[in-house]
Amino acid sequence: MTTTMSVTEAVQARRSVRAFTDQPVSREMVEEILTLAGNAPSGSNIQPWKVCALSGAEKERFSQAVFAKAATSPAGDPPDVRMYPEGMGEPWRERRAVCGEIMYEALGIGREDKTARMIQGGKNLTFFDAPVGLVITMDRSLAELQILDMGIFVQTIMLLAQERGLATCPQAAWSMWSDTFREAFDVSDNEMVMMGISLGFPNNDEVAANIVQPRLPLQEYASLHGF
Repeated sequence: MTTTMSVTEAVQARRSVRAFTDQPVSREMVEEILTLAGNAPSGSNIQPWKVCALSGAEKERFSQAVFAKAATSPAGDPPDVRMYPEGMGEPWRERRAVCGEIMYEALGIGREDKTARMIQGGKNLTFFDAPVGLVITMDRSLAELQILDMGIFVQTIMLLAQERGLATCPQAAWSMWSDTFREAFDVSDNEMVMMGISLGFPNNDEVAANIVQPRLPLQEYASLHGF
C-alpha cells in the first residue's frame, strides 16, 4: 500500500481512538501490518510477541464470553501482569487522574454518574466496536526486558495502522480477562495476556475518536549532557 505519511506525521497523528466505523478491515491489511511489525527490534532478536487477531463472529464470541464472566466476576480474572502498582505515587497518580477526567469530560460523563462510567468502561470489552481486536501475549518464562520489546512491537503496529488510515486504541483492560481468553481460544497457560488493541477506521464524527491528551515538555523527561 502506497502512502505519503511520514513516521513523524504518524507519531503526531496517533491517539487512542474509542469510536470506529463499521467499515471492515481486510485480512490482507491485518496480515500486512503484523508482518511489517515483526521487524520491530527485540533484545537478542528473541521476538517474544504473539498476536491473536479477532474479527466478525470470533470477536463477538470472545466479547460475549467476557460479559458472561463479568456477570459473576466483575473484577475479571487474576491478571498476568499488574496494570498499575499498588500505592502509585506522584506525579504518575495525578497524570492518570487527569487522563481519566479529560476523557470523561469530553464524553460528557460527570464524576458522579457511576452508571455512565460503567457503560463506558464496558465498551473496552467489545474493542469499542472496532472491526478487529488484537490480543497480545508473551510466554510466562520470559523476563521484564522482554516486556519492553513487547511495547516496541505494539507501537510499531499502531504506527503502521496510522499510516494506512486506520486508528487504534491500546487496551490494558484485556489483561483483566486472561483466563477467559485462554479458555476461549485454547491458548496455553504459559501465554500471558499483556494487552489488547482495537483496530479499525476511526469514526471522526464521534468525540471518542478525537480526544487529545496532554504531553510533557521535553525538559520534564530528558536531560542532555555533552552537547
